[in-house]
Amino acid sequence: MNYERGLLNKMHFFRKYKTPLITLTIFTCIGLIVWIFLDIRYFVLFVCIGLSDSGTRIIIEKYPKLLQLSRRCLQLGIAGFLFGWLSLYIGVNFQFPEIFFDIYTGIVSGALIQLLVARIILPFFFGNAFCSRACWTGAFFELTNSKTSCKRTPKKRSNFIAWGYLIFIVVFSLFFAFFRNPAVNLELRRGWIIGEFLFIITSGLILALIWGSRAYCRMLCPFLTISGLISPYSIFKITPVKAEECSSCNLCNQACPMLIDVMSCVHNNQRINNRTCILCERCVSSCPNDVLKIADKIPRNNQIEK
Repeated sequence: MNYERGLLNKMHFFRKYKTPLITLTIFTCIGLIVWIFLDIRYFVLFVCIGLSDSGTRIIIEKYPKLLQLSRRCLQLGIAGFLFGWLSLYIGVNFQFPEIFFDIYTGIVSGALIQLLVARIILPFFFGNAFCSRACWTGAFFELTNSKTSCKRTPKKRSNFIAWGYLIFIVVFSLFFAFFRNPAVNLELRRGWIIGEFLFIITSGLILALIWGSRAYCRMLCPFLTISGLISPYSIFKITPVKAEECSSCNLCNQACPMLIDVMSCVHNNQRINNRTCILCERCVSSCPNDVLKIADKIPRNNQIEK
């Protein structure tokens, strides 16, 4: 009897904290792999990120009202470290053009690692969650953009614009890699880091006035364009766990910075499968009936009467 009770308690613990446990396991495994091929410092970095994210998810599980505060603190902490310390101080460039600078030079650095880990591996598990938990430009736009700043009807994502911009960035990067590659010069690389950041936030602020909140992220970000190909197949998504209790208040749609029609998904008892969902959980926090949650599947008992 005691054995069965202990087993049930362990199963309950795993079900309750499944997401943070899986998160920590994934980041630890990634850290081990990168350590084998590159450096132990990457192992420490990924384990620390995994511990931070898992700890935040445990806090949210216990205190749901702290969801957005906890997520923003996590985002500012990770993003601040990646940009302030690794980028500006150490000189590691994580932006998209650096991938081609490094490839041309024959080296592996932060940009390529970010592409492989945050935009190809993690999206199979958590979609575009990197955007709402670690991206420094995302953190800036979350603090400065609002859905009320746009005086026009916000523009939905255009694949033509997104892929056109990505192709332009590739050609532009290869051109500079051939003539003056910043990957081989630390001071030039720091100049690129600052210049790229200023370009992104300036264009993002201007586009937000024309196309709505998080316009750069929704319309242009090349990293989101790539991870968005994989995110529909992710295991964990925003999921209606109590769809029958939806009151059609539309607060989830009003809260979404990526202009996703969350309420229609809830009405159809479908998980949020949009390629631009960044798992910021604003829709989760805004719902007065706790209809939504990050989960790996729709509960069996979640049936809507037709």
